[in-house]
Amino acid sequence: MLVDGDLTTQFLYEALSRGKREWELTFDAVPDLIFITDTQHTITRANRAMADRLGLRPSQIPGRKCYELFHEIGNVPGTCPFLKLLEEGEAANVEMEEQHLGGFFEISVSPLYNEFGEITACVHVARDVTERKKAEEYRLALEQQLQQTQRLESLGVLSGGIAHDFNNILTIILGHCAMARTAQPEEVQKHLEQIEQAGNRAADLCRQMLNYAGKSPLLQTEIDLDVQVREVVSMLQPGFKKKVSLRYQLEPGVPLIKGDQGQVQQIIMNLVVNAVEAIGDRKGTVAISLARHTVPPGQAGHDVFGNAIAPGSYVCLEVSDDGCGMSEETRQRIFEPFFSTKFTGRGLGMSATMGIIRSHNGALQLSSVLGEGSSFRIFFPTPPAACPRVEAELAPEPPRQSRDWLEGTVLLVDDEPELRLVGTVLLNGLGLSVITACNGREALEIYDERSGEIDLVLMDLTMPEMDGVEAYQELRRKTASLPILFCSGYGKKEVSPFIDRDPHAAFLAKPYNSEQMRNMLRKLKEAAAGSGTDQADYPV
Repeated sequence: MLVDGDLTTQFLYEALSRGKREWELTFDAVPDLIFITDTQHTITRANRAMADRLGLRPSQIPGRKCYELFHEIGNVPGTCPFLKLLEEGEAANVEMEEQHLGGFFEISVSPLYNEFGEITACVHVARDVTERKKAEEYRLALEQQLQQTQRLESLGVLSGGIAHDFNNILTIILGHCAMARTAQPEEVQKHLEQIEQAGNRAADLCRQMLNYAGKSPLLQTEIDLDVQVREVVSMLQPGFKKKVSLRYQLEPGVPLIKGDQGQVQQIIMNLVVNAVEAIGDRKGTVAISLARHTVPPGQAGHDVFGNAIAPGSYVCLEVSDDGCGMSEETRQRIFEPFFSTKFTGRGLGMSATMGIIRSHNGALQLSSVLGEGSSFRIFFPTPPAACPRVEAELAPEPPRQSRDWLEGTVLLVDDEPELRLVGTVLLNGLGLSVITACNGREALEIYDERSGEIDLVLMDLTMPEMDGVEAYQELRRKTASLPILFCSGYGKKEVSPFIDRDPHAAFLAKPYNSEQMRNMLRKLKEAAAGSGTDQADYPV
């Protein structure tokens, strides 16, 4: 017969046994992999999901080290990567690949403490997230494929537009060449003029492409935007329709900016012309405003592509109109090369404008509502306050070289035979003798043999075997005072780090004419006449 004390003890024992069985059933029913380890990384218990994943019976797991079964890949043998994190008070939640188990797991580890606050065991819960990971990788692959498709579409538009424009230009050139062959002598000049105009169109298209790529060489000067806006608009205004009125809001005394005056004028011209054309034949207003603008730290706005505008001081040029406005699709495509809503795409337009803005470290914001108008805001960074000028003590002018470069010898280096031929004719016309080389290595060999004859090196940038920069560096090791003129259809950026610090080097963009060449040679001649260096002292 059981007394009350015995009944209570039996009741508690049964309750504990029932609770233990329920806990064990729950522990084994959870689909996540669960195991408990002591401070020596020994597994003391594991649930059925863990055993099934390892291909073992639950009774075979206790006594094994966790790094032998679960963390064996990518960890230092004999260690558990999580206990150290817990002891240092850091969260032990990671997502990692367990290659031997063939999947990705989201793993969290929770410590168990004794009454003294010491870690006595760790509960590991590993959730298989392989399918989610595969879905994410698939989504990323699709996004990358879409981005690649969009890039290829944009490249196709760019290539098609360039081919269209260049084919038109080449048709003009070839057509006038054919007509010049059969023309009377007095008519040849007219054909040559048309060929020259077409060549200038091609050169302008190349400049636009460099602007689009943000690689056009910048002729940095201080620019008064107030003056530039008034001059450009004054030049354009006679061609505007009478119904379009202009409204100026130009804040007085805005700071000067640093930039390329010609390229900044192109921005103003593109924005104003687009605003006028957006109004069309209706009556409307183009508003042009200019003001200081400061972007405080931590409160940066965003440009048209969602990039944060760097904190700092800016001059803000805004051109707005109350014309037709743009749809969402047009806003998305407006910066694509050769895209136009007016007619078949021609030229790089706003894409070239965007390239110029980037090359000036500026930003652009665009707002537009279909049927209500558009507004473009350009942010030009203002340079730091100029330091007071310190007048240098005038040194006596050294004696000028006796030899006149325009009667000397030029080493012309270019891998294109036709360009060597054209360059030779042009330089001969300036009174210069010419020696030619097809790449930088041949140029060095010729210079070693005939350095006493050569007064100037005129060199292309991109050539096989040895390019212009490598040849320049080798020549500078031999002599610091030899004038070197780079001529290239690419931008100046590639050689700027060298020639900007070298008074005996310069850059001339292709295509060039005889007058531009003559002016550049005179500048180099003056630099050489004012310098007496003979040893290489330029960083190469």
